[in-house]
Amino acid sequence: MTSPILQPEEQVLSTLKADGSRRWLKPKLSHGKLLTRRRIVAYVLIAIFTLLPFVKVGGKPFVLLDIVSRRFTIFGFTFLPTDTVLLAIFMVGLLLSIFLFTALFGRVWCGWACPQTVYMEFLFRPIERVFDRTVGRGGEKKNVPMWATVAKYIVYFLLCVYLANTFLAYFIGVDQLSQWVTQSPLQRPVPFAVMASVTFAMMVDFCFFREQMCLIACPYGRFQSVMLDQNSLIVAYDEKRG
Repeated sequence: MTSPILQPEEQVLSTLKADGSRRWLKPKLSHGKLLTRRRIVAYVLIAIFTLLPFVKVGGKPFVLLDIVSRRFTIFGFTFLPTDTVLLAIFMVGLLLSIFLFTALFGRVWCGWACPQTVYMEFLFRPIERVFDRTVGRGGEKKNVPMWATVAKYIVYFLLCVYLANTFLAYFIGVDQLSQWVTQSPLQRPVPFAVMASVTFAMMVDFCFFREQMCLIACPYGRFQSVMLDQNSLIVAYDEKRG
């Protein structure tokens, strides 16, 4: 007699079926005040990320992480390798702040400020709903024409290229980046390789990996159970939404 404990569940993970095949999530929008507030926060964070490299304080970039020259400009102040203690304190303080907010308010980082959530739920998934015609409802996409699928991935690719160049601007500055984008990739192979790698990683993440980044790969999500109790707020999919 086969033990029921050894039998696989209908869904091993929310993104994985019992036979090992992928279960694609198409969540339905749940309109309300919280969704509106999350949208506002998300678009503000996206604007900050894309505009911050252009901001200068006292003639210096607001943020510039020049790894080659080992000069790190943060909030207009330049830190040298000898100031690593200050940078370490800043990073530790940032991580502890995230842990503190998690202990007090639940997974607010995951639901409101994590780049994976912000870009997936408020940039890539809204574009997907437009092209796949699943606006306002969950479930699998139906009868999507080929041109719509191709156009969706073209838009995805252009967004990823723009975000990858923005990411590169944090390390070389917008002035140098504006010069490099007009030159041949062969003249700057290393920066071009970085931009191409980040673009590829974003395409894989937001087009294929998606929620599995949070469920499988993200280390912060893996040890959430240590920081939460029965009264903590969590981010989870509602089965009624599909």
